[in-house]
Amino acid sequence: MKDDEPVTFRRALRAPEFWLLTVTAFGAAAGLQWWIGLPLCIAGLSISALPKYIEMWPRAREVDAEREWVITVALSMFNKLGATCGVYLHGHVVRWIWW
Repeated sequence: MKDDEPVTFRRALRAPEFWLLTVTAFGAAAGLQWWIGLPLCIAGLSISALPKYIEMWPRAREVDAEREWVITVALSMFNKLGATCGVYLHGHVVRWIWW
């Protein structure tokens, strides 16, 4: 998949990030503990983004931008943490409303 393609539902279904976040939300709704669900989802999101980081590294070294590359990776990890906590809390709210 290319990054310049528009995001469609069909394209989202092929993305591992979609499934990791969906399973985390359903797990939280089913009673999955946070100390199990959150680290697993963050690890999965990190592994799925690893090819992008590795692809960026040589280009960052060429232009002497290692610091910016590290900042980009750190901000991406913070974004993963926020997304994972958000879907986990969403799953908990669904559990609270329905059960």
